[in-house]
Amino acid sequence: MKTVLFYSFKGGVGRTQTLLNVAKYLTQNLNKKICMVDFDIYAPGLSYLSKYGKNENQEFFLKYLVDLFEENEKKDIFADKIADNLSLIPAYNMQSIKPYHKLLTDLSQFLYSIKDSADKEVDNLSTVADNIFNIIKQDIESTGEYDYIFFDARTGITEVSDILFSQDLDLKIIVSSYNNQNINGTNEILNILPKTKVKKHNVLRVLSPKPVENREILREIYINANLDNNLDLRDKFDWNGTLEVHYENEVVVNDADVWDIVKDKKDNDYKNDIIEMAEKINNILGNELVLWNTKNY
Repeated sequence: MKTVLFYSFKGGVGRTQTLLNVAKYLTQNLNKKICMVDFDIYAPGLSYLSKYGKNENQEFFLKYLVDLFEENEKKDIFADKIADNLSLIPAYNMQSIKPYHKLLTDLSQFLYSIKDSADKEVDNLSTVADNIFNIIKQDIESTGEYDYIFFDARTGITEVSDILFSQDLDLKIIVSSYNNQNINGTNEILNILPKTKVKKHNVLRVLSPKPVENREILREIYINANLDNNLDLRDKFDWNGTLEVHYENEVVVNDADVWDIVKDKKDNDYKNDIIEMAEKINNILGNELVLWNTKNY
């Protein structure tokens, strides 16, 4: 089982939608079993896809985190099957905002108090991130058999986004918009990811959405994002380059149903960009690359 983190320095760049549609392609066309985790607990997006049908022995992810930090006895994490091969761990029942808000308040008191499950000395951010991530991963694994776990991470730098720094994640997909504040901010984030001799962070950059006009300024931003001319930064990682996502009107005005709307349309730029990304992810994670053929649809 491989783990993938979708992260963005700022919001509104299509991170959650990209994650969802990559997952839909991989489950529907490559028969991968995927669990999506709504780790954006302060602004959940994926959670609204859930039917919230948990039983009394299960907890939503936010309550699970509170119990983890408070060292309460943990219940099973609730994983909702929302389609064939595709499960979702919602942050909370977003139809119940008051208890959700209270849990966020409770969690804020414990964000820095997690115990070291591996009996290692917690002396840096990376170690803390690895401990948080490995506890969560182990409990998610118990909810089902998956090829991939996709984490939709919190925007920016917060105590809850610490798993961004974990070196145990198999792949980090960094989604940035096509402007300098996104690119420069993201590059600074990449710069503080710890570099070790044991293992490099595995990183793929995604620029989303790509403007229609191909101006010179777009070329400059792309070069800055791709790190080809920034060898000191690029060499910190297992660098997998930069992909672009073209948005179209039907993508902007839809969210959960985008893939079902565009998947049957040949020569759709957004669809083909998502397919390229999904197959690249599959290849990076050690699987045979399945080349896309539009005749399949």
